[in-house]
Order: sequence, then C-alpha cells, then structure tokens
Amino acid sequence: MLVSFTLIGQEGFELPLRVKNSKINFQLANNLIIIPVELNGVSLSFIMDTGVGSTILFSIDNRKSLELNNASKIYLRGLGNDESVEAVKSFGNTLKIGDAISADHTVFMIFDKSINFSPQMGFPIHGIIGYDFFRKFILDINYTRETIKIFDPRFYSYKNCKKCYRTDLDLENGRKRPIVKAKYHTENDVLDINLLLDSGSSSALWLFESDSMNIRVPKDSFEAFLGKGFNGEIFGKKTKIKGLQIGDFKLKEVTAAFPDSMYIQGIPIKKRQGSIGGGILRRFNLIIDYPNSRISFKKNLFFSKPFFYNMSGLTIQHSGIRILKDYDIRKGTNRPSLDFVSEHDGKISNSVYSANASGFIYTVQPRFEITDVRPDSPAAMAGLKRGDEVLEINGRKAQKYKLSELNDLFYSDEGKKIKMKIMRLGIEIKYIFYLKKVI
Repeated sequence: MLVSFTLIGQEGFELPLRVKNSKINFQLANNLIIIPVELNGVSLSFIMDTGVGSTILFSIDNRKSLELNNASKIYLRGLGNDESVEAVKSFGNTLKIGDAISADHTVFMIFDKSINFSPQMGFPIHGIIGYDFFRKFILDINYTRETIKIFDPRFYSYKNCKKCYRTDLDLENGRKRPIVKAKYHTENDVLDINLLLDSGSSSALWLFESDSMNIRVPKDSFEAFLGKGFNGEIFGKKTKIKGLQIGDFKLKEVTAAFPDSMYIQGIPIKKRQGSIGGGILRRFNLIIDYPNSRISFKKNLFFSKPFFYNMSGLTIQHSGIRILKDYDIRKGTNRPSLDFVSEHDGKISNSVYSANASGFIYTVQPRFEITDVRPDSPAAMAGLKRGDEVLEINGRKAQKYKLSELNDLFYSDEGKKIKMKIMRLGIEIKYIFYLKKVI
C-alpha cells in the first residue's frame, strides 16, 4: 500500500474529565523542543514539530519492550523526492503527553537508519509529533522556562496583553501546516511573505528564491550544508538579511538559509515563501491555538540576542561510543589509556562506570566525529576533514562537553583561537585555527 506522508489520522488527544489543563517540562536543544512522551507504556523523547502532520517513530534500537498494535507495512511518499520509503503503519496505540491521552493513536514507524536525529542532538530522539497533538489544544509555550501548558480550549480565556502580537494562524488546506504572515526587509524593499511555522527546524529562517516575488539571495552569502531532512542532506546558501518583522516585533540582521531549488520542488511558493524555525521562535513565548486558528507572540529574554553563524565551518555529531580503560584509583593509579572505540550503531550513551576483579575501571563515553567541513572555512584551511574523530578542543577532552556545548564554541567571538586534537586513521593530529566571520 502506498500512502501520502501528509496523511492525518482520525484519533485525538483528550484531557481527563474535569482536568482543564496540564503542564509539562521540555528540553530546549539546538533550538528544538524535546518533550517526554509515553507510547504504549514506554517512555520516549519526541521533537515537537509544527511542520508535520502525523506522528513519526524511529530510532528505537534500545526500546525492545515497545510493542505497536495493528501494524501493517506501507510505503510513504512526499518526503521531498519521488522515492518511497518503507514503513509500518500502526493504529490503536496509546500515546500520553502530560495528562493528555490519545487512546487510539496512529503512528508511522520508519526503518531507514539514515533517518536518525540522535547523533545531531547528542541524546536519544525517538520520534516527531505535530498536528496530531496541536489540533485539540491551546498550547502556552514558554521557551525561557522550558515549559508547556496544555489547555482544553473550552476552559481557556485570553488575557489582555499589550506587549503581545496576536494574529490568525492559517492552516494550509489538506496539509494542516500553520502559516503566519511576516515582512521581509531587504536592502531596498519590504516584502509581505507567508512563512510556515516550523518548530521542528533548528534554523532561524528559510527563504525560497523567487524572481516573480522579488525574493533573491543577497550578494553576501556562501554555500553551506543546511541540515538533514527525511530526503537526505540539504545544501544551499547561507546569508544574513536586513530584517524580519512579525507584527510590531522587528528582528535585525537575521541569519537566513536559501535551499537549492532541487530541494523545494513541489512547494507552492506563491502560497508560502519559506519557514520560521526555532532560531526565531525561541525568542518568543508563544500561545499556539489550532482550534481557533490563532497564535500569540510575546518577546522573551532571548529576543535581543544577536544571530550568529558557525564561524569554524565544522559540523560535529555523536558517532557511537568510545571505551576508556582506567586503573581503579583505589589500586594506586588512575592514568587513562584508550581501550577501543565502537562503531556508530545509532545509540547515544552517557558515561557508565564498571569495575572488575583486575582493578580496571571501564568508562563509556560519547564519540564525536566531524561530519561536514565547509569549503574554504577556517577549519578546512587548517586541514580538518570529514570523518575525523574529535579528541580534544582547547585542551579539554571532547567527552567532557555536551554536543551543544561543543557546537556553541564556534558561534561567537570572531578571532577566537580553536585548538583541536583529532584522530585520523589511528593517528593523533593537532590543529589550530581562528574563528572568522564569512558575512
């Protein structure tokens, strides 16, 4: 059976009787909202993504206890190209988010191992949820406190808020994707544009080049890896635009990406000209109201922070684990030595310690690998290459960093000195380079 990837299930979430609202905490990582969910009694972590319709499941290698009900093989299309992807459609599942429960939930499980967001995030991500969750509730999303309040719309009253911008949320017919209106400030003009509200994108802004709508890539731009989607790696140009305006809120010198035309084929550019991602959304506290087709923006503490690019040219991801062998300090010494490194198996491990009768302690640590090097970037000019394993940065062992901390080193302080020790073909090599602005 071949079905469209934008299929919307008929199941729905409900709050228990007499429960008017529920509150959950989330983790903000790489500008994405990661929420705890419970699927058929198994605890998982999902990205909350306004850009998708159905609930998608993947990367559950270490969740063998998870059982899916009424499963059948299907092929999904609509992933950005003409190819279909093998998947399993399962209905009659129980999905719980906070106190909200969907007792007959449909999920699509994808087996393609390349569709795995855990290495990019630095911790396990098991799936994505979007419209299935949003459509029944009013959600109050506080990015600074990392909390979400889930309201039954029958019991919700909007408060007067002079510092808020409240506007209509246009849900694209058939695809159930939220569209907001904005103003794109170019060097010479102000353009009215429609943008997809895409909380599942870590970028700030994507724009689609269109001569007919006068949307063009600014002269100061560079070729870059933009990210990874369901259809593989995405490339295009990165730049900064003069400004983006949402209501009365004006954001200046906004980082923007223009994906190559091959990645946006089939998108109705006359209806929407790009998307707003987490890099912008995190600067607001939001009230997203699908039942009444509304959205409210209120700027928060992140609003005035400048927009930065990665000035190193490096993309670093988790790539399996490394095992470090140490002598038990109770035996008198603790000088570490490398025992072996496992290949990437799709799992992310935190540090685990164990000791045996020989007096050794084995430490399981994350392994970091360079997965992309931008041509002509400081890192490329220094000699770093894709596939290099990162051992140290600025004298600190890589496993002492969280992945987000590693990447944050490259986003500010132009001229900052970066010292890296890497492993290539079993040989340790040291490199030095300096962060440099491209635009």
